[in-house]
Amino acid sequence: MNEITKGLIALVVILAITGGIYGYELMEKNVLKEGDFAEIYYIGYFENGTVFASSFSENVSWDTPFDSSKYNLAPLKIYFGEGFPHKFPEGWTYGDLGTIEGLRINEIPGLYEGMKGMKKGQEKIFVLQPEEAFGKPVENGTTFVTSTILGFNATFEIIKIGGVTVDVRWVPEEGEVITMPQYWQDIPIQQPYWVWKNATKVISFNETHVVLETTPNKLEGITLYPWWENASTAGYNETKIWIVTTPPLGNFTISAFGYVIHGKVVNITEDKIKIEYYVGNQTINDELNRTVTFDRQIELPRVFKGIQKVYIEDDLKKMGYSFHELAGKKVTFRVKLLKIYRIS
Repeated sequence: MNEITKGLIALVVILAITGGIYGYELMEKNVLKEGDFAEIYYIGYFENGTVFASSFSENVSWDTPFDSSKYNLAPLKIYFGEGFPHKFPEGWTYGDLGTIEGLRINEIPGLYEGMKGMKKGQEKIFVLQPEEAFGKPVENGTTFVTSTILGFNATFEIIKIGGVTVDVRWVPEEGEVITMPQYWQDIPIQQPYWVWKNATKVISFNETHVVLETTPNKLEGITLYPWWENASTAGYNETKIWIVTTPPLGNFTISAFGYVIHGKVVNITEDKIKIEYYVGNQTINDELNRTVTFDRQIELPRVFKGIQKVYIEDDLKKMGYSFHELAGKKVTFRVKLLKIYRIS
């Protein structure tokens, strides 16, 4: 019986749940790896020994032992992996997963990497630099790359930090080439520079604005109106761009924002496209200019105010920065691994 007991490394429990059957193992000798669940005791403290978070209910010092017979200790339940787990150990739910100062274990990179390979019952100490812990602090002058603000990857500089928002300034380079978006943050771009990919260049800029110039890199088979594909041609000179549209005569359909509008191209003249479209029982006659002419250069703002922090914090994290109140702090963690659970 004793030999059999020694050979039992894991207790396998089969659970019936909605949508299927799966199992988990309560790992006794295995090491912690990505995808596991675990229970830990922890204590986090600064260089001067001040404790900022722990599994203890009472105030303790940095070196207080993890002794549940003497102290009130609450195990922290964690998912040791990226993303959202879809299956949980018996009796666990997503709401049971705990955080340390508002962050999951995988959001504290030095702790996450350090805990890989820990064994049940093992205790370890991790001394973390700011970028390994809660991140480097975001300050005025911090630069980062994001596509959230303009729709293309661009470098921005933090110029003002508020409670839940920041003001930022785009940091362009002369000669930098972009694809013009249809919206410049919240400003609609009225002229169709966006028809051409990688055709708009930074000409100059000052503290608040940037001048962009578009050089069409495709002149035939252009789609200006999505319901008339490849029906436009373009031309340009030193200062202007023009697009001429020649749609086929007959029926067309416009789909936008959940609405479908049926119409017909009735006639095309040198200057106009004459159409009719149908709304309910009404037939509406209208006309469009065949030729659209606009400036090759446009001036737009570099400064964007009131950007929600939540929209850019992931991009800042990729570069080691954080808005967390403990950002910039060197911290130490003592961790004891109590149990490991592995979903099968």
